[in-house]
Amino acid sequence: MSGRGSGPGAGGLLTAAKKVKMGKKLERVMKGDRSATSATSHDTSDVDEPYSCTGDFEADYTELCNRAGLMEIPKVVPRPHRPGPPPPPDPKSATPMSQRESCKSARSTRMEKVEEPTSPVPSEQEEPPPTTYTTSDKFDYFKPKVQVELEKPEDKKSMTEVYIRGWKVDQKYIDIFKQCFPAADKLHTIDFWNVGLTDNTLAQFAAVASQCLNLRTVKLDGNPVPGEGFHQLIGEDSMIVSMSLRSCKITDKGAELIGKALSTAKTRNQSLCALNLNSNMITDAGACYIANGLRMNRTLLVLSIANNAIGDEAAKKFGEVLSRFSLTHEEVVERRKVLSEKGAPDVRRSPISRRAESRDRPGSQSSRSQLDKSMAKSGRASSKAKKDKKEDDKKGKGKDDKWKKEPQRGASKANSLGFTSELQTETLGKASKGKGRQSGGKKGQGAGSITEAETPDILEIINPLLEEAERVDGELLIPGNRALINLNISRNRIGEAGLKSLLKGIQYQITLTTLGSRSGGTGLMRLSVQKNSFPLNHESYLKMQELMMTRDPLYKPPSKTPDEESTSQATGS
Repeated sequence: MSGRGSGPGAGGLLTAAKKVKMGKKLERVMKGDRSATSATSHDTSDVDEPYSCTGDFEADYTELCNRAGLMEIPKVVPRPHRPGPPPPPDPKSATPMSQRESCKSARSTRMEKVEEPTSPVPSEQEEPPPTTYTTSDKFDYFKPKVQVELEKPEDKKSMTEVYIRGWKVDQKYIDIFKQCFPAADKLHTIDFWNVGLTDNTLAQFAAVASQCLNLRTVKLDGNPVPGEGFHQLIGEDSMIVSMSLRSCKITDKGAELIGKALSTAKTRNQSLCALNLNSNMITDAGACYIANGLRMNRTLLVLSIANNAIGDEAAKKFGEVLSRFSLTHEEVVERRKVLSEKGAPDVRRSPISRRAESRDRPGSQSSRSQLDKSMAKSGRASSKAKKDKKEDDKKGKGKDDKWKKEPQRGASKANSLGFTSELQTETLGKASKGKGRQSGGKKGQGAGSITEAETPDILEIINPLLEEAERVDGELLIPGNRALINLNISRNRIGEAGLKSLLKGIQYQITLTTLGSRSGGTGLMRLSVQKNSFPLNHESYLKMQELMMTRDPLYKPPSKTPDEESTSQATGS
């Protein structure tokens, strides 16, 4: 009986001991959870604090990725470059034969000195690394990276370019770039190739781009977006100079938005100089919208819409915009507004244009008399300026003192029109030092107070609506776009009719240039129309090539053979 009783009692004791151990374990676990919870709360309190970027992109990017809880963070690496050419051999160094002989003598002396067997010595030198390409670890090439270009390798805050290629930039990364990119003061190029942008991320990227003060080049190749809202990057206040949208599946819808962003009757982009729309899905309708965008735009210099579906209708529209075109009703109304605000015809116009303007405004005798009064007033101001100049010369005052007191004439004109573009003046090489200096004159000092002799060589950005106009068959015609210097419409569906229209536009531009009219630009210098729906031996194409050959700044005439030189010398003598 005692043995039977002792069994259950012993089992009870064991059970009680187990419960005590389990209780201790639970207490330890609870203590660990409390400490972990407190540590986690402490960490989150640190993370919740706002982070201010320092300008060091790598450090800012890594810290923001950690705060966002990203498990795998793409590394920030320098952008790889092709290795440079190997240095030329030093003539003072020993010849290969002497090097071999010295190596053989060194080996023989080494073998004589060695008496005991030792580890084998390599007889040949290690193979040098390749000089024509770079190598990387296995699969390292395909890992997501953020490639950067530094102005100074030792300065982490001198990032100038960012390249992301082939991995998706989703909302998390856009939120990180919102803080990193504006802090990089020297950032001027962003290249996102095939990063899977959406309508939302594209809109946010456009907002970030507007905050980067020195951003000038944006490349978004290979990013088809359903809404095609790429026009958000080239608004009226945009400072982007070059934009590439190749292979983005842009249709006529996106082309219409881009064309309206380039210019309308009231607004125009004043910074974009190069636009690449190659390999998209633009047809005649979309290309016509882009051509309409060139009507009032005098900033775009290079346009490429190759490898699309453009036909004769769009080619005719481009030919019309390049030669001369009639103003629409909205443009005529805007022209009248600008003329009334300007007060006096400061831009140079021929008598034909003045007659066309008077016909354009029938019955407006009061406004015409007002113009005559303003012109007479400006003439009195100029005569007074001449007298002041003579007095200043007698007193010994120089031109420099006068420039300190009076604003520049060209700058006052551009500011009165509202179309001053510092970026375009820098591009064409006749720029002033900035808008701030242009508009820094005193109030009440007119443009006519400075004589022509004192006016420096300043490029005036004239409103296209104020160019020389002529009335033909009830329509008001103005010269077309001569600011565009490079147009690429190759690999499309342009036929003979479109080719003839382009040829007429080029001939018109050459005629204006021959007559000495360069106020609107030099006109096209390069036109690419090859691989379209016309034969290469077409008469219009051959004539176009002959005309454009001499206008191409990179054209080099073929060198003459000795027989041709002797023949030319014989004919000359």
